[in-house]
Amino acid sequence: MNTNSTKANSTLPADSRTEFSTDPSYAAETNGGRDGAAIFAGANEHDHAVSGPSNFETALELEARQFAARSHASDGQGQRPVRVIVADLEFGYDRTRNGGYRTAEGKDAENDIRWPFHRVACACWFVLRFDPGYDVPVVETITVAANDEASEQEITVRLFAALELCPDALLATWAGEGKDLPVLRRVASEYGLLLPPQLLDLSPYARQRLDLCRAVAGRAAFPHLPEYAAAVGVPCKPSPSKQIGQLVECEVWDKVRDQCLADVLTTTVIGLRHLAAHGAIAIHPQRSLLVLADAAAKAMPASKFVSTRFSPWARGQVAGARLKGTVFRAA
Repeated sequence: MNTNSTKANSTLPADSRTEFSTDPSYAAETNGGRDGAAIFAGANEHDHAVSGPSNFETALELEARQFAARSHASDGQGQRPVRVIVADLEFGYDRTRNGGYRTAEGKDAENDIRWPFHRVACACWFVLRFDPGYDVPVVETITVAANDEASEQEITVRLFAALELCPDALLATWAGEGKDLPVLRRVASEYGLLLPPQLLDLSPYARQRLDLCRAVAGRAAFPHLPEYAAAVGVPCKPSPSKQIGQLVECEVWDKVRDQCLADVLTTTVIGLRHLAAHGAIAIHPQRSLLVLADAAAKAMPASKFVSTRFSPWARGQVAGARLKGTVFRAA
């Protein structure tokens, strides 16, 4: 289920992977040993202990960082497009092997069917390209594959091929470090597949990856995707989260595909906002939503989530951005 979108304009600094790394040790190493909290507070060894930047100073610093990002991206000398691959997986359960494990372990067995017994039932990934000097991304491909057309191994091979094709691409997920990526590594070892570059580093803060759940939370409690999306006003999940396992087992593949696509769309919006807020990209936030909506509609024209929720929301965001003053929206 691949599709190529019409080329759009976009931008991302070529070395932006280091700019939004969530690795605390990396931040300390590259900023004179200061931790992230000190950096964002504007603190250094010369600051007064009780003083901090004013709102005006903070705004100036933010504008300067955004200007630097735009200037860096617009410099055509030596700049190359940068890619981000946003991915999500849905799973079924290997109840046969889990039953054997429970029989062997008896009362010592885990109560839940944990990730080693989760099998890839559906996957979706977007390949986004950010071209120097442009303010919306190019959606190069959208892929959605499920078990009615491909096995777990075949789906994984296709995803790994996309990652191998763009070895410098950043792999973005929502909470992927907690289950999606361990499952992919299990599939690779079980079927003798070669891991793509993005999955080689086992650190949850690897520079080749961005787990947005961890990135937006920092040291706060990790939020669920629909929880965070509701808080920031982004459409999410056509079906409640806990229903997806039942949909997989009942082989309702149209709804499984729609759920997986919706998760990637929501994660992509959150990712673009996150990277823009950190000065890693300089995009037009509303027009970028239309690019995503158009590409998703072409990839899955039967998607009810795209046609009834995401596309109307994206158009509303663009219309609202053109208005001046307070914009009141229906609850």
